[in-house]
Amino acid sequence: MKIRLKLLAIGLIIILFSGCTGVNLPSPKTYKLELSEKCCKINKEKKNITIKILEPVTNKSLNTSAIYYTKEKYQLQTYKLSKWSDYPVKMLLEVLSNNIDGSNMYDNVVTSHIYAKVDYTLQSELIKFNQNISNDRSNIVLKIKFYLTNSKNRKIISKTFYYLEDTQSTNAYGAVIAFNKAVEKLNKDIILWVYENTQ
Repeated sequence: MKIRLKLLAIGLIIILFSGCTGVNLPSPKTYKLELSEKCCKINKEKKNITIKILEPVTNKSLNTSAIYYTKEKYQLQTYKLSKWSDYPVKMLLEVLSNNIDGSNMYDNVVTSHIYAKVDYTLQSELIKFNQNISNDRSNIVLKIKFYLTNSKNRKIISKTFYYLEDTQSTNAYGAVIAFNKAVEKLNKDIILWVYENTQ
């Protein structure tokens, strides 16, 4: 009798586990920040200077590839099957440096990985980078503070940029589209701000 019960239990376990293998789970999705080709074309006279752009600093919660959203005050949650291709600070460094370099308004644009004599250093602090969901609506918040340092006189000027974008949907993909829109606006604004504050 005991042997029959054991065989019956083993048979049930095998049936249960074999049934699980046929379940199709959704595959994880990875997203990135990417500017459109038309973004940020500004006709300005080229300046004979070199600018170094450093990777933004941020708090521990944003130093991850997780996509954060908030449904209740003080509570951060992440999407289980969606993530960024890299940390937001690394993606921001890439799009900012490529965009400022692509503007052709400076002799050289280098990043934190390159050692070179520079005229200005652009540092930043990523303060907010999350999605807010309330009922059937949501938006994203991008808040970042920039510090532009003149290497000759060590003078520093700073400015905080804040963007609030509504999302097309209350999921991770809707947030990613809105983040890309906000980053495109940031790139246009930062190009002009840096240009106006360099000699």
